[in-house]
Amino acid sequence: SNASRSKDVSETFHAQRPDWYKELFAWFLSTGMRSYEAEIADYKRKLFDNLTGKAETLLEIGVGTGPNLKYYAGNENVCVLGMDPNHKMEKYAWASAREAGMTPE
Repeated sequence: SNASRSKDVSETFHAQRPDWYKELFAWFLSTGMRSYEAEIADYKRKLFDNLTGKAETLLEIGVGTGPNLKYYAGNENVCVLGMDPNHKMEKYAWASAREAGMTPE
């Protein structure tokens, strides 16, 4: 069936990991990527400024720990939805949203 083929393909490219691994990876991204994010902040600011006024709803697939959320925060009329295959990223993404002045729902 298509569903089983889809699951096979998904597991080939994104194999299931134990929860401890997902948590460690999420923690690493939230702490270990700060210098990278600081280095590319100007580029991201210019990139995300191009979205201002162009969308009411924005879906970020692979939101991770939410490093881009601060760039959406100035767009008060935009609803930002974030998805990530690692459910352990959620608490970090929510913290990033609150830090950016957004109200996570």
